[in-house]
Amino acid sequence: MYKQKFIILDKSPVCKTVDNPKRRSNVNDNLPSHEPYLPNVRNSVFYNCSKLECNIVTVHSLTQVASPLPTLKYCYLETTEKYRCEPLKYYHFKNIDKLLFLNNNIPHKSFYLIDCLAYADGGRLCVRKDEADSHTKLVDIGNLMRPNDTNVLSQEEFLCEESKLKMINCDRDLYVPYQDGLRDKERIKLDDKILLKIDYEVISLNHNCIDTWCGYTGQIRPTRRYQPPGGKIYRCFYANRQQVCKEIERSYYNERDWLIR
Repeated sequence: MYKQKFIILDKSPVCKTVDNPKRRSNVNDNLPSHEPYLPNVRNSVFYNCSKLECNIVTVHSLTQVASPLPTLKYCYLETTEKYRCEPLKYYHFKNIDKLLFLNNNIPHKSFYLIDCLAYADGGRLCVRKDEADSHTKLVDIGNLMRPNDTNVLSQEEFLCEESKLKMINCDRDLYVPYQDGLRDKERIKLDDKILLKIDYEVISLNHNCIDTWCGYTGQIRPTRRYQPPGGKIYRCFYANRQQVCKEIERSYYNERDWLIR
């Protein structure tokens, strides 16, 4: 048994303590343990709870909910008349459940996953994970942007949000969930920026902190090309599920005034 605060939805929400049974039994505390169930709820009411009281908050970004601290709670209609309130243990959920929760409860933003190649020097090359062949596109851009670099350590997955103004925040999950709480992942060297390819554009996301959240932020700007390190300019097309890129002379683009970001 463990004790958990809950919220009474009233004019002045109050947190009380009750005994609740654990959701699962016979769990090995030495093995990672994701939350087994996340309700498909919409339009949750969020509260920031201290030891004594809970105050309603307006949540408009993943940067507010992506926290290892269990102070944020969400309440939803379990039936037509009954509310249920739970702590939002964001990093205890699998990415697909995070994606569902964010899309259902934070308006005016889109959320998606990105696949990244992690290099030994801390660099990351990423593509939006929206098709079955995203891994193929990831390998393609790795071969194009870093053709002579074979020191790929692993493939990683980040969760990102995008606003209508094309501002992007990407969260790097640094924790492994266990039954008794979160533990830090083994830290792999990470550069101060990552390169993300979306459609025909490659943008640079820089490391940034917003309040207690730290991750990678950037903005998609209209452009007809991308310029990898080294100063070369490429224009890329997709055909038959393959990417074809052709190097373009710098003067060719300047004459047509296409070098805009």
